[in-house]
Amino acid sequence: MKAVTFQDVGRVALETVPDPELVSPDDVIVRITHCAICGSDLHLLHGDIPMLPGDTCGHEYSGVIEEVGSSVHRYKVGDRVVGTFHTACGSCRACLRNEFHLCSSAGVLGYGPVFGALNGTQAEYACIPMADVNLRHIPENVSDEQALFCGDILTTAYGGVLNARVTDGETVVVLGCGPVGLMAVSSAFALGAARVIAIDLLESRTKVAESLGAIAIVSSTDNPVRRVMELTDGDGADAVIEAVGGPKTLLLAFELVRAGGRISAVGVSATETFEYPLRESLSKDVTFRVGLANIHRDIDKTLQLVADGKIDPTVAISHRLSLEDAVEGYRLFDAREANKVVLIPGARTAHAPGMV
Repeated sequence: MKAVTFQDVGRVALETVPDPELVSPDDVIVRITHCAICGSDLHLLHGDIPMLPGDTCGHEYSGVIEEVGSSVHRYKVGDRVVGTFHTACGSCRACLRNEFHLCSSAGVLGYGPVFGALNGTQAEYACIPMADVNLRHIPENVSDEQALFCGDILTTAYGGVLNARVTDGETVVVLGCGPVGLMAVSSAFALGAARVIAIDLLESRTKVAESLGAIAIVSSTDNPVRRVMELTDGDGADAVIEAVGGPKTLLLAFELVRAGGRISAVGVSATETFEYPLRESLSKDVTFRVGLANIHRDIDKTLQLVADGKIDPTVAISHRLSLEDAVEGYRLFDAREANKVVLIPGARTAHAPGMV
């Protein structure tokens, strides 16, 4: 089969690799119909997280089951499925507490030896472990492309907004209008926010956020702190969703949140530490939460929101490419010439953004 593989820092390739086989009786083989390049894949590309040459990349996918292990009960050959980007066992103490992201045997698909050495899903086929726990059926009125987002970035964003305890009528600031940020805008409205203020350096990204109903601030040409204070009569936002990752935007979040407000950080960063504004946090009584996305907890809700037409995650897509064009997709994404790249195995080569 064809698969996108890590070669060296800064270089991936499309290679022919052996077809996956069932390893355990709780595995399934999925024929991938849609996969995607995630912002966190760039940490692998840049060498911030170790990968071995030849490792298959990718953790966002949807597809059709081709083969089922003998102990799989919830799925059968031919089922359309979407999978969680991180795996969980479903039976350890963390999973039984509904904290699947803290599973004692958790791993991340296509994320190297530190995260379980699981093969990735930017490929024609993938072996998915513990399928009864780590897959979901795709609702009949949801496309494979839409469902793809529920396995990672939509549910990551939704969980971040949920963790910020957003309630009806509140003002939410979303820092970063990349794919996760756009999903956070939609999630904030779905959870009752009256206003969402979306901030990004790039005007092209804030325009997409505007199309979702957000008030846009282009931080490369306007002062985001001044503008947010103007929009909130000097109070600040009830909640800030940090969807970039890194010290600068984390510190900005503390400037934008109101006294007694909440910050939820969902942006993935390779930076080990940042200088926490302890005095400001203490004096403003700010709640700050950061952590891995608990996809299993929230994926059924996001699939339902998509099925009900309340969220359309495909607005984040800038490029639909054949799997054969994955290397170019990585180049575009790394150069910030693409917002979200979806790869379609078996599709003919794409010649224009959004076309296959």
